[in-house]
Amino acid sequence: MRILIASTKELCYFSGSFFLDRIQEELEKMNIEVVRLDFDEAKADYSLLEAQYGKTYDAILDINSKLPYLIDDDGKRVLNKIDAPFVNYILDHPLYHHPGLTFPIKRYYALGIDKCHVDYMKKNYPHLKDVSLLPVAGTKAFDTLPFSDRKNEILFTGTYLKDESLDEKILALRNQINDATYQVALDLWDAWKDTAKPIEECLLTLLKSYSGAKTLEEVDAYIQDFYEMSGFAELLNHMFLVDQKKRNQKREHILNVLSEGDLPIAVMGEGWENSSLADNLQIHFLPPRSMAPSLQVMGQYRYVLDINPMFARGLHDRVTSAWANGAVCISDMAKDFDEDIKDGENILSYEERNLSSLIRRLKDLDEADAESMAAEGQVLYEEKYNWSAHATQLVEYIKTMK
Repeated sequence: MRILIASTKELCYFSGSFFLDRIQEELEKMNIEVVRLDFDEAKADYSLLEAQYGKTYDAILDINSKLPYLIDDDGKRVLNKIDAPFVNYILDHPLYHHPGLTFPIKRYYALGIDKCHVDYMKKNYPHLKDVSLLPVAGTKAFDTLPFSDRKNEILFTGTYLKDESLDEKILALRNQINDATYQVALDLWDAWKDTAKPIEECLLTLLKSYSGAKTLEEVDAYIQDFYEMSGFAELLNHMFLVDQKKRNQKREHILNVLSEGDLPIAVMGEGWENSSLADNLQIHFLPPRSMAPSLQVMGQYRYVLDINPMFARGLHDRVTSAWANGAVCISDMAKDFDEDIKDGENILSYEERNLSSLIRRLKDLDEADAESMAAEGQVLYEEKYNWSAHATQLVEYIKTMK
């Protein structure tokens, strides 16, 4: 088997190339030939792909890829000049990658890390040959502390985007697109109260209430007429600002409530100096770190907090890496994602609307029970959510491609 791995778009904290490195390592352990091409976003030389024209691979893999956008001098899609199925591994909500998912690649496949994301891509991009679920595996740090020696703070890793700039960008929709798109962004912000439901479900309900439409086809016709866009997926693409603003709000709210409950918290990531929590004495702020150093930090804490506004039925790598590094993962992920993920056994589940219950549970959790929960999480990681298992699933999926 031969696989071409391309890295065309770096993710926050250099996680994109980090994940591709882990996948490559495991594929090579399986004696699979891997050709790797890395493109610096700022000065990418895509002419390097010309050497791949006409070559045959079992798959081309990239994360949140720019490859579908590329057109050769003769006007043909670059990916169509390489004899291989292309796999676009989408690690965000697909709404962020709408243009790249629409292009006419002949053998186009996608992976998602959320069951709702998979369903969304199947419904809105019917030209995709197939879409499958593949959560990101956890990664062990080089060394971790024994549970009893760890900091008793709750560690949260994530970014805060300056709220004022998001408000300005939403307001700019008036001039960049039209008044109607600006207004639906405001209405969506007000309507999407329960972020345990996916943003697309909330927007669809709104549009049906506006138009009286009963089906997605009728909604698309309404969007084409009223918003002057191709359909639902294009309109949702412009709602990414609402998603980002809601993510800010949810992270800020949960961290604030937990700190008011006298739970010590450490926050690691960019932008928190711009948040309302900046002067919160109950919260210990750490500088942002790229992936490998952040895992080392994770291995020093007893608890890792997971906050998921855009994963309604998905599994974030924050969860799998918390398990890998022997921490208790505190998560609001959907309880039905995997029957082997059990509240109180290998994860501590919570709901935003009932944070007082989470505070009580954490205060009542003694060290022995917490250590047992962390150990059970490690067992689940070793069985299902490590990179070896991840690569095996990927290879089995590639074998189904035509």
